Amino acid sequence: MSTSEQRFELVYGYLHCVGRTQYHGGYAPDEEAADRWARRKARENGGRVRVPESDPVRWCPVGHCHMKRQRPWFGYLLADGQLTIRPPAGE
Repeated sequence: MSTSEQRFELVYGYLHCVGRTQYHGGYAPDEEAADRWARRKARENGGRVRVPESDPVRWCPVGHCHMKRQRPWFGYLLADGQLTIRPPAGE
């Protein structure tokens, strides 16, 4: 399968004391569109998205954990499974 025929999975997630989470954000038809999505999402609204119900931030018993106030990371998966994470602009 050539690069032009691949789809790219858009992903986002959080880093917690119990490990890293990763969630599906959709698909992009090419790497340029995937990269644009990841960069835009990292900039928009401080990188905030609705936290899934299964995420540890929803059930963690530590009330004052600094990791509950973080921004998610955004990236995409290439067809070969390599994860690319894009930082917000200015970082």
